[in-house]
Amino acid sequence: MESAPRKLDEEALDAAIADILSQEEPTPVMEAGPVPLRPEFPVLQPQEPLVMQADPGLSKVLRQKWAQLSGAA
Repeated sequence: MESAPRKLDEEALDAAIADILSQEEPTPVMEAGPVPLRPEFPVLQPQEPLVMQADPGLSKVLRQKWAQLSGAA
């Protein structure tokens, strides 16, 4: 058996959401600065960007095929 639908009291819902949000503690704002290094992690050097030397027509065909296989086209 289904119960009868009830009308949504939007004002009460808004008040409940506002009450919950006001109870949450504000998160501290992180200061912008260097991230401290940890000795257990190695220092990695940035990699050179990969340059694609592929045919632009091939790229277009591959993107179209990917779209077809994923159902987007």
